[in-house]
Amino acid sequence: MRTERAALVVGVFALVLAGVVCSAPATARAQEGNKSYSTLVVQNRKYNSTHEFGLGFGVLPLDAFTKGLTVSGGYTLHFTDNVAWEVAQFFYSFHVDTDLKKELAAFDLRPTPFEVVNYYLTSNFVWSPLYWKGAWLNRSLAHGEFFLLAGGGYGWFTRSKRPAADLGLGFRFYTSDLISFRLDARYLWFFGDNILKSFDVKDEIWIGLGSAISL
Repeated sequence: MRTERAALVVGVFALVLAGVVCSAPATARAQEGNKSYSTLVVQNRKYNSTHEFGLGFGVLPLDAFTKGLTVSGGYTLHFTDNVAWEVAQFFYSFHVDTDLKKELAAFDLRPTPFEVVNYYLTSNFVWSPLYWKGAWLNRSLAHGEFFLLAGGGYGWFTRSKRPAADLGLGFRFYTSDLISFRLDARYLWFFGDNILKSFDVKDEIWIGLGSAISL
């Protein structure tokens, strides 16, 4: 079941990436008499940054018995407008038992003691292929970007420590040169010590909202 779910997520990411690449604007051509010329339709970005410091809140929703409410913080180094390195992003998870766990306790039953993540650290390559701007109620301009990320990290669980890999996508909304807000979704794989002998992988989805200061 988890293998099918992971394959589905990878497929969704592949479709999103293919759509972005295929729909990327190149040039617009105009004809005048017997001459043709190319005109770039892409305008320069208004907001640029080199150093980004972020703070976020999110949820780890996959576990049926214990959900994770997370706080996170990190630093990202931007090399160009489109390429960046999320040097480090740290997540701490607060455990919240679900009603299902309480219902089992009422019948003097306990769920199988699956591991739950306490905190984890990731580092990711970030690619921002799509930058947009739009009109807000015909009164002001709004700016934003769509980004993809991939990388790895390390997680600390209730009974073990595991290396990790992750894929993600997100959307950023700029309010000024200094402040922006973002929505992220990331799929994580945490690998056990016996990954070569058995498919010992614990997967998680993280969905979060955050803000960032760009310098």
